[in-house]
Amino acid sequence: MSIFSGVGAGLNISAARTTAPEGTGRIGGFIGNMFKRPIAGVPVNRDIALTYGAVWTAVSKISLHIAMMPQRVYASEDGKRYVDYNHPVDTLLYRQANEEVNSFDFRQSLMAHALLQGNGLAEIERLRSGDPGALWGIDWARVNPDRDSRQRLVYEISNGSAANSHLYAKDVIHLKGFSMDGITGLSPVSYAKHVISLGLAMEQYGSAFFGNGALPGGVIEWGDTAITPEGWGADAAKNMKKTWNKNNRGSQRTSALEILEPGQKFRAISIAPEEAQFLQSRKFGITEIARWFNMPPHKMGDLERATNNNIEAQNIEYVTDCLQPWATRFEQEVNAKLLRGKSYTKIGFNSLLRGDLKTREAYYKTMLDRGVYSINDVLELEDRNPVKGGDLRLVQMNMVSLEQAAKNGNTIQQKGEK
Repeated sequence: MSIFSGVGAGLNISAARTTAPEGTGRIGGFIGNMFKRPIAGVPVNRDIALTYGAVWTAVSKISLHIAMMPQRVYASEDGKRYVDYNHPVDTLLYRQANEEVNSFDFRQSLMAHALLQGNGLAEIERLRSGDPGALWGIDWARVNPDRDSRQRLVYEISNGSAANSHLYAKDVIHLKGFSMDGITGLSPVSYAKHVISLGLAMEQYGSAFFGNGALPGGVIEWGDTAITPEGWGADAAKNMKKTWNKNNRGSQRTSALEILEPGQKFRAISIAPEEAQFLQSRKFGITEIARWFNMPPHKMGDLERATNNNIEAQNIEYVTDCLQPWATRFEQEVNAKLLRGKSYTKIGFNSLLRGDLKTREAYYKTMLDRGVYSINDVLELEDRNPVKGGDLRLVQMNMVSLEQAAKNGNTIQQKGEK
C-alpha cells in the first residue's frame, strides 16, 4: 500500500529544495544492489566513484558538453520558426535558472546527477500566473518516488529533521537515464560498482606499492657472503649506505660512475612482471568506464586506438550515441513540463563546432551552396551584424532537376545519338 494512502488530493505540497544533511535521503529502487559489498573490497557510492579519474572524466565531460550547448525556446508564426526571446522558459534555460544559479551550472548539475545516479531532479517554482519562475535542483539521494491514493506519481523529498516535502510529477523536471519502468532511472554507479571498485583497488595498490613498498633498487654484495669483511659492523654498513645514496640517489645523479670496494659487486633488482602488469589493468579500467557511459575512450584521455583517420568518426559517434540521447531526453522533459501550445525547446549542437574553424567553414559553405542558409543566417550564427541584401538565398546554376535535364536533352545518351 502506498505511504500516501488516505491522503488523497489534499496532499500538502511544500517547497522541496531545502538542503538536507548528508545521508538523510532514501534511494528508491536500488537498496539491495547498493549495499552489496563489491568483490574488490572497496565500497562504492556516488562520492567515492568520483574519486576514480575515469568516472570523473566521463561525468564532467558529458555534463559539460550538454551544458555548453545553448538550449532555446522556439515558436512559429506564419510558417516561420524563431527564438522566443521573451518566453520565461527561454530565460531559465539560456540565462538564469534561479536567483542563485545560472543556466549553464544548473543544467550541468542536473546532468551530473542523472549520469551518476540515473536521475536528476529539479523543482519548478511557478508564479501566480502558472508560468515557471525558477528551477531548483534537488539531490536524488533525498528523493523517494511513490504514488498517492489516486495513483498519481508523487516525489517524497527528505528534509532532514524537518518534515518531508511532496511534489507531483507536473512540478518537477525529472531527467532520467536508462530505465526499466519509465519512472526511475537506473544508477550507473550502482550497477558498475564492481568495475569502479576494481579500478579504485588498483589505484590503492599502486599508491601502496610505490609509496610504501620496501623493494630496493639494488643491493651491494660481497664476493663471498659467508665471510664477514674485517672491520665490518653496523656503523660501517650505515656509513656505506649513506655514502652510496648521497652519490647516486636523485635524477641528477642517474647513471653516475661509482667505484666499489674490492670484493664488492652491485646487483640491480627489477620489478617482477606480475607487479608491473597492473598498469595494463588500469588502462583496461578506463575502457570499461567508457563503455558504461557510452563514450569513446579517446574522450577520456586513452589515445591508444585513436588515429588521424578514425578520430573524426569517433567524435561523430560520441555526439550521436552519447550526447544526442541525453539532449533528446532533456528537450522532451522540458517540452512536457514547462511549455504549452506550439512552443518547444531545442538544444543547438552547432556550438560543438565553435572551436573548429575549418569544419565550421565547410559546414557554412555547404549550407550556402544548397540555399539552406543566407549570408545573414551565417552572420547571425557567428554573432555578427546582418548586411543589406544578405537575406537572399543562392543555389548553383548548373544543378537542374532530372525532368528538366531530360526535357532539354542534356543527357550523354541523347548527345551521342545526335
